[in-house]
Amino acid sequence: MYALILVLGVVLASSPVKAETELWETLNTAGMLAYKERNFVMAREMFHRALNALEGTTELDPRAATTLNNLGATHEALGEYEQAELRYRHALTMIETIQGPDHPDVVVGLNNLASLHFSQRAFDKAEPLWQRGLSISESFWGDAHPHLIQTLMTLGLVTQVQEMFDRAESYYIRAIEIGKRSLGAEHPSLIPLYERYASLLRQADRDEEAQAVDRQAEAIRATNERSAPRE
Repeated sequence: MYALILVLGVVLASSPVKAETELWETLNTAGMLAYKERNFVMAREMFHRALNALEGTTELDPRAATTLNNLGATHEALGEYEQAELRYRHALTMIETIQGPDHPDVVVGLNNLASLHFSQRAFDKAEPLWQRGLSISESFWGDAHPHLIQTLMTLGLVTQVQEMFDRAESYYIRAIEIGKRSLGAEHPSLIPLYERYASLLRQADRDEEAQAVDRQAEAIRATNERSAPRE
């Protein structure tokens, strides 16, 4: 599970263009580059400086929400989990206030906070955040959109590790069905979905069913290998 580090482009499009914004953009971009290079100490410093550049602006500043989110990811990478949670929660509250509690941008903040809890094995805290993110995505995209697949698989995993096998199975099956309808029954992206489902079945001591699911994954793999262009 990795935190998302990004600029909330939809929000930032409405930010006023001024010298303050240019300074913030420079520092925030420097922090992102340092993060990508795994220089997390430098990234933390740049993000702190980016926040300082916004001092005196309104509390509900989408630029600040972006940098707080990025700073949370940096604290998490450094193992500073309490600070990471504080930054993620602050960013999430700002995004909810600016965009509304059911806006798709809120899902980014929910995912980051849930991933942090998951990495600390606080599964009971992570699951409801991902469930809320799924609900927001369903409202925005519909209940059968491929954008839902990743969240469904994540919910399957977080319930599987808690040995809530029935719930995990329902998430995996729904993800597979959405994938089959939206991508096609033989699309290679279905293979990891089937493999994850098979792992659940094995953990639940349903080995024969797991083998049948494995065969489905292998059939898709074989079909795609046959149809691949030959040199």
